[in-house]
Amino acid sequence: MRQFFSSMATALRRGLRGRRFYWALALILLLGFLLRLAVCLQLYHSAAVQSPLPVTDMATYRRLALEIRQGNWPAFFDYQPFYYSIFLPLLYVLSPGGAPWPVIAAQLLVGSAALWLVGLGAAQLYGRRAGCLAALLLAVSQFHILYTPYLLLEVLQSFWMALIFYYVLKAYKKNRAADWLLLALFCSLSTLTRGNALLFVPGILALLVYRNWPLPKRAAALSLLFILLFYLPQLPFSWRNYRHFGRWRGPSTAQDKVLALGNSPEAPPGGLEYPRSYQLWCSQSDEPDPAKRVSVSRQMLRRLRHEPLLFLELKFRTLLLFWDRGEIPNNISLHAALRHSPLLRFFLPFALLGSLGLAGLFYSLYPFKGARLCLAYAILAYCLGTVAFYMLARFRIGALPLLCIAGGGALRLLLPGIVPDADGQLRRLRRQKRLLLLLLAVFVVNSAYANYQRYLEPAFMRRFLPYGIALDHPQELVFYDHGPLSFGGSLLWPLEKQQSLLLEKEFVIPPELRERAEGRSALVWLRVFCDKNAVFKAELEYEGQGQPYFDLHADRMNQWLRFELPELNLQDGVVTLRFKLQAIQGEFAVVLDQYRKYQRSRLQNQDGTLESLDMELCAELQIPK
Repeated sequence: MRQFFSSMATALRRGLRGRRFYWALALILLLGFLLRLAVCLQLYHSAAVQSPLPVTDMATYRRLALEIRQGNWPAFFDYQPFYYSIFLPLLYVLSPGGAPWPVIAAQLLVGSAALWLVGLGAAQLYGRRAGCLAALLLAVSQFHILYTPYLLLEVLQSFWMALIFYYVLKAYKKNRAADWLLLALFCSLSTLTRGNALLFVPGILALLVYRNWPLPKRAAALSLLFILLFYLPQLPFSWRNYRHFGRWRGPSTAQDKVLALGNSPEAPPGGLEYPRSYQLWCSQSDEPDPAKRVSVSRQMLRRLRHEPLLFLELKFRTLLLFWDRGEIPNNISLHAALRHSPLLRFFLPFALLGSLGLAGLFYSLYPFKGARLCLAYAILAYCLGTVAFYMLARFRIGALPLLCIAGGGALRLLLPGIVPDADGQLRRLRRQKRLLLLLLAVFVVNSAYANYQRYLEPAFMRRFLPYGIALDHPQELVFYDHGPLSFGGSLLWPLEKQQSLLLEKEFVIPPELRERAEGRSALVWLRVFCDKNAVFKAELEYEGQGQPYFDLHADRMNQWLRFELPELNLQDGVVTLRFKLQAIQGEFAVVLDQYRKYQRSRLQNQDGTLESLDMELCAELQIPK
């Protein structure tokens, strides 16, 4: 009898422990919901929530959703269509005029639901304490809270990521056909929300086959059904695009554009920039004649074949930016939101969440087995799916549930007394290794990109891009040696009132293009900054002849002075120009790139001598064909 009551008491204690976990998770969910609600109330009357600027994705999503709500479907789907063609139109049933409150309410619910799924997923991998820690990290995540009230798909995508990962663990554990097929449907909807979820499918299929390896017929049948159910929700959108363009382009036609933004020879690692090569790649991919059409993916393969190190270095910088603590604002920015919501200051920034998440990723890779590999694969698939395109701060929001799961696991493994070991010496050794990996993660997230950009990128470019950028486009030749205009090393050199400046700049033409540049007329572009009240003088001197600038031109979201040269006479492939600048009134500055150090830009001192600058003047030589 005593043994019976003892076993009953043990079962009751276990039941209470289980209930305590779910009660704790429910309290964390309530906390996360209330924090998001408070921030939404503070941001509700801000302009970005009530009436987004027409140039933003938010305004485009709203316009398209309202048109679809009225039955006016677009001729084709440019963006990934789920958010603006299904999610928002259903919500606008409650607000036909497009008021933001239904969207905020829905994103409050899906964002809070992600907390619950994160807690459950982390508990299965690392235990219930880790589940509570992971859910708490996401509950107080600054960026996850920030994006809740805005007309952007990021919070919805974070929900899909949390749901997909939870169902991966559930399907693998129970191996029920219904779970695998639900997972296929969730992956499809996530891919229709943002395309980088497509990379989850190969890993899930591999896991399905591995789990059903003893039953090959079942594995084959489930795999086939998974693929069919994955593509089925995408077919209506793909078919509409096919009917419009006469060729298969999938559910979204924007793939070429977003690939070109992050992979052309002039592409920055982060931010939005539309340089000449982006325009060329997009025009070639949209060529009506199939014989002349060149997709952006083929352009990328050509570049990888001809410039492998330069292409991989650009992707490496994008990878560093994915993990970097800094914000790359687009549509909205944290700095602007803080003016309306001071509460946002008190939440956890990406500097902390990214460090814990990356440390948890490191811990998941060893030992190289078990369910934690699923987490490592999910994080890496999301990361690489973003790096393959280009980087903005909001693209990381979808990965925050996965990073918080990894971060909760990292905290559990780091806290003293949590991981028992029979050998105390071995336990201390393991903890030392974990601390070293945590320090590595902190370095990567908080300073790796800045240090690479400052100390290694200039030397790499001198070695592997000795002539700078040389573009041989159908309409023009373009030469310059500054870096990207966004996320490069741009530095303003302001001129005081009545101050004069003489700068000398050399362009080195690659040998294979010198004959085509010799004797041609050219345009010279000089990047500057000036306000609307600025008055200044600018003259270009070439071979003793002076040419005043003929216009102040806006291009690629920057200001440029343009000069005309009637004829180029190359001296061993070198064109030497002198810019004479004088500020008269207002703000006027010339722009240099501090992360390009070719020793081709010089400044005239007061004694008339030229001193080499440890940076490059942002100037371009354009030769029309």
